[in-house]
Order: sequence, then C-alpha cells, then structure tokens
Amino acid sequence: MAPIPLLFLLFFLHQPLSSSLSDSGALLLLKSSFLNPNPALSSWSTPSTPATSHDESPTSPCTASWIGVLCLRGFVTGLRLAGLGLQGTINIDALSHFRSLRSISFNNNNLSGPLPNIGRLDALKSIYLSNNRFAGSINDSLFLSMDHLKKLWLDGNLLSGRIPSSLSKVSMLIDLRLEGNNFTGDIPELQLPSLRYFNVSNNDLQGPIPTSLVHFGAAAFAGNPNLCGPPLPGPACPIPTTYLKEVEQREGDSNSGKLVLVVLGILLVFLALVIGYAAVKSRRQDQFADSFIDHHDAVSVSEAMEAAAAASPVQLPSASSSRRRSKKRSGSNRGSGGGGSNRGGGSELVMVNDEKGVFGLPDLMRASAEVLGNGGLGSVYKAAMDNGVSVAVKRMRELNRLNKEGFDREMRRLGRLQHPNLLPPLAYHFRKEEKLVVSEYIAKGSLLYILHGDRGEEHAALDWPTRLKIIRGIARAMSYLHAELDSYDLPHGNLKTGNVLLGPDFEPILADYGLIALVNPAAAPNVLFAFKSPESPHVSPKSDVYCFGVVVLEIITGKFPSQYLNNTKGGIDVVHWGASAAAERREADLIDPQIMGLAAAAGPEMIRMLRVGVACTKLGPEERPGMKEAAEMVEEIAGGGGGGIESISPVVPTQPWREGSLRGSRDSRRSERSVEAAQEPWSGDLLSLY
Repeated sequence: MAPIPLLFLLFFLHQPLSSSLSDSGALLLLKSSFLNPNPALSSWSTPSTPATSHDESPTSPCTASWIGVLCLRGFVTGLRLAGLGLQGTINIDALSHFRSLRSISFNNNNLSGPLPNIGRLDALKSIYLSNNRFAGSINDSLFLSMDHLKKLWLDGNLLSGRIPSSLSKVSMLIDLRLEGNNFTGDIPELQLPSLRYFNVSNNDLQGPIPTSLVHFGAAAFAGNPNLCGPPLPGPACPIPTTYLKEVEQREGDSNSGKLVLVVLGILLVFLALVIGYAAVKSRRQDQFADSFIDHHDAVSVSEAMEAAAAASPVQLPSASSSRRRSKKRSGSNRGSGGGGSNRGGGSELVMVNDEKGVFGLPDLMRASAEVLGNGGLGSVYKAAMDNGVSVAVKRMRELNRLNKEGFDREMRRLGRLQHPNLLPPLAYHFRKEEKLVVSEYIAKGSLLYILHGDRGEEHAALDWPTRLKIIRGIARAMSYLHAELDSYDLPHGNLKTGNVLLGPDFEPILADYGLIALVNPAAAPNVLFAFKSPESPHVSPKSDVYCFGVVVLEIITGKFPSQYLNNTKGGIDVVHWGASAAAERREADLIDPQIMGLAAAAGPEMIRMLRVGVACTKLGPEERPGMKEAAEMVEEIAGGGGGGIESISPVVPTQPWREGSLRGSRDSRRSERSVEAAQEPWSGDLLSLY
C-alpha cells in the first residue's frame, strides 16, 4: 500500500516550475520544441478538457494512445521516441514536469544544438541520445546529482571538449557510450565498480589510459591516435620532458642520470603490473561476462520492447483470470499458464507457465535491466521486476519458422514440460522480426563459465562428486526430453555447457532446448550445436547424443572443446583426444588433475564415465547409444555399479579404436595431428558459444 502514497507525496513535495501544466500539456510543450513533430507525433493531440497536473483525463497520455509514452499507475515513467526523424532540440523544462520519469530514448533522430541540461532530470536511470547532432562541450559538473543513472548513450554525436569528470560520481553507472564524438583531453579516472561497458573510441583523446579502465580492451579506445599505454598496442607512454627537467633541477646534474634510470625502472615495473592486472582481470567474471556482449546490439529490455509497447496498451492478466484459463485448457498441468487476451501474438506478453507468477510487458519495462550476453540466437538480459522476481529475457532473431499460431503452440508445449533439470519458458512476446522469450533467472550462471572462466570458489567446488552430479542431472534431463519430444529430430538441439546453468547446489538446469521446431531451417546449422555432429546436416536424436558426449568429455577433462568454435584456432579436440586415449587404454591421462588429485580412489569411476563420452561421440550415429541407454550408463556409474561400460556391448564396439577413424567428421578432420597438437590452448573469447 505504501508505494502509491509515496509517489503522491514526492509529487507534491517537489513541485516543478511548470506545476500548472498537465501531463498532456507538458508533452505538447516538448512536442513544440521539435521542428517536424508530425506525422511522427500526430497522436499527441491537445486535450479537449482541462486537467490537473497529474492528468487522468480521457485524452491524457496514460489513457490514450500517445506514441512512445510509457506510464505506471497513471504517471509518465518513460519516453521512447527513437528513430522518428525528429529535428530541433529537447525541452528540458517540459521533461522536468514528470517527477516519475526514469528513461528517455531519442536515439537515431536529427536533434541538434548543445547537449540539453539533462542533469536537471536527476531521477533518470537511462538516457539514450545516440546518433543525433548534439554539438559543443559538456559542463564538467553536469552529472554531479545524477545518483540513479545507470545507462548513458551519447555516441554518434558532435560533442567536443573534455569528458566531464563528474561522471566519476555516478556510482550506479553500468553502461557509458561516448564513441564517435570529438572529445579531447585526458580520460578521467572512473572508479566505478558497477561499470560493465565503456567505449570512447573514435574521438581525439590523448594521454595514458587510466588503470581502472584498461580491462575494457583496446577496441574501447581505438581511433584516438594520441592515447597511449595498455591496453593499446605500441610503445608505452613517453615520460614528459618537463618532469625530467624538474628532476634534474632538484637533484643536480650529478644525480640526474641515476634518477632517470630510477624513474624508468619504476615506470617499467608499473607497466608490468598493469599488464599483469589486465591479464588476471580478464579471467574474472565481470570481464568474462563482458566478452559475451555484442556491444552494437546491447540495448535495454525496454528498448527491445519499445515498438510493441507503443503500438497499443497491454492488458496485464490477473492471477485469477490466468488460473481460469489454465483450467479450461485440456491437458494443462502445473507447468502451464495463462496467456494474454489475444492468443499467440499481438502486442502482449503471452504466459505459458505461471509458476513464477503472472506478469506483463509493463512489468518488464519497469524492471532494471542488465545485459548478460549475446550469441548466435540473440541477446540475453536480466530483468529484476518490482515484485522481487528476476527473469532472463532472450531476444531471439532466428525463431521465425512458424506463424503466430504455430509459435504459440510450440511455446506452450515447451512450457508444459516439467523436470527439475529443465528451465522452461515462462512467457513470450511475438514479433515478426524477433521474439522475446522469458525464463527464470539462474544466478550462478553457466557451467561453461564456472568450468573455464572462473578460478575462484565456484570453480574449486567442481570436485568429482559435483561433476558426477552435474553429468547425472544432464543425462536425466536429456532422457526426459527424448521421451517427451520424441517427434522432434533434435529434442534438445543445442546442448553445450553454455546452455547448462547451475542452481545454488550445482544442480544442472538445461536451457535452449526444443528450438528445432522454431528456428529457420536455413539458420539452424549456424545457431544449433547439434549441427556440429559428424552427420550434419542430416541430424537426428543421435546428434543430441553426440553433444552429450562432448559435454561429458569436457566435464571430465576440464578442457575447452574445439567443437564449440567456428573456424577459430584453439581449444582441444576432446572427441579425437578421448578416442585416441581409449584406444590406447590411457584414459587416466585425460582426467582433470583437479579432480583426480582429490579423489584418486574414484579413478576407475571417472574412466568409465569418460568411456561413456567416447561412446556417445562415435563417428557414425548407429554406433552411438540412444539417449536413454546413455542415461542408464551414467546412472549405473553414479550408483556405484561395477559392471562398467564394457558390460553394455550394444553401444561399445569390441574392436580397438583405429587411428584416423574420425576422418570425414567436419569437426574431427584434425585427427591426423598428434594429440599434443590437438591440445593447443584456446585464447579467444566465448562470444560465439551462446
């Protein structure tokens, strides 16, 4: 009950200068600052009757279809006016009327003049002004009072002068984009722990790069010929001659040579520490997560849903109505949920599983958003909603195989699946260009990161019992999918450690399954990992088994599979490596020393599990076990069965492995290389893996 009175209290305690304006009047004042507001803003029309400053008249922005205006409980909270070709400037007096305004987007317009005094809008969390023609310098103190600001996009303008030092006071800043302007001078020191993305490329900046920013990589600073030092290639920053002269004057000619050597030595040590720090930092989670992001496509959840929200208001279904709809559907169960009023499409968010509650587009648009990653299927965001529930929102570009009705049918089928090791979709939003798929947010993240990117407590916890638990959970979920989605060519289709999330107790949770029915067939070979199997493009459920085998080998060896990479040098061909070791009966050499050293007594168990991985990655699909049989092998090993994999003769060949028998596999043509050559370390990022 508290939030609504609090909003009114804040409203009346902080009356703007334009307190006599109504909401619609303030927006019309903003509209008048544009030189060409029509036809883009033709829906912004003058109210026929007077209204109070909190405008709830029939023609107010929150009850009528005013394009680009977002509201919450009758208050204007956001403006989404990107790409409308607007010219002129932005009337800050008009915007200051809205005390609940949290986000403004004027990207990709033709606005000009000095940068507006956005510092007056101190409650804003997101400011998107990219790709306009704002020019001139920025007041150095502009951002001093913007304690809530999280995202600031000023890239692609004509801004000049120094970068404001007041940005160092914006403690909550996550995303700062200043590239493609004419900024000059030094880069200010930004000690901002929350900063996840930073770019000042293609300006005219100079001097050394602050140590607090070197971990963002050379690309963030490219196109500034007068910048120097790590992470940019080339020589270190020169020592200023004025500084050396001062040293000489203070110490005298006799000691000047020694002092110069001392200064140079200190500088070299400092640079070595900076480079070492950057290398270590790059292995930690914040840099690792940033390496996933396609920065050109990383926009907030609100941006992703802008067009849909502006098209028509969203009716948020109540929990009771959702339950009534759920009861009416035949075959519904605990995993199914209510949809919107328009089945399978339109501008609403369609619920397919209500176990985490019922929510709609307004809830997501109010949520604080954080970019998690980007991959072949699209971008992933974390959205923390007001009710305390955090969800993952995926923008899927390639799910355009079916029309709205077919997409709705398949999403509801996936939403009904119930298994403790599966992450079902909760809701979706259908657009022709892309789809939004919402699922529960899993905080610990992916097995891929914890296995290869983290070297802290989480990685140390991956002992043999934990890895066995993970393999067992994956096998159970895959066996369930192959039973429930037996009509699919690929019941999962995209199994890899990047799509294996880990719960608080390291219980595996599989994501991105069942997409073969939704993905455009032309795009499927590029975005689904099952198409990396040797038999591709003629995939089958046995291709899923191949993927499972790669995951098993990856978990046991602790090595990054080269199978995950697209024509990228590096990684280890775990399929060939495992097969060769099995043929020579030296499987123990492949087991990750981290687990072998702590559980040497379980060595025979690990070897039998490794042989399961080898059996599942055989060249021919007919040589591999079915998913049910593979899961039974895992259960036998996890349950302490002593028969071993050799006791399951239908799935393990009796003849010894022949060197080169993987030839013809698209991912195993390197089999002619030695095992040592196959173990070449991989030094790239994981952008292509998700």
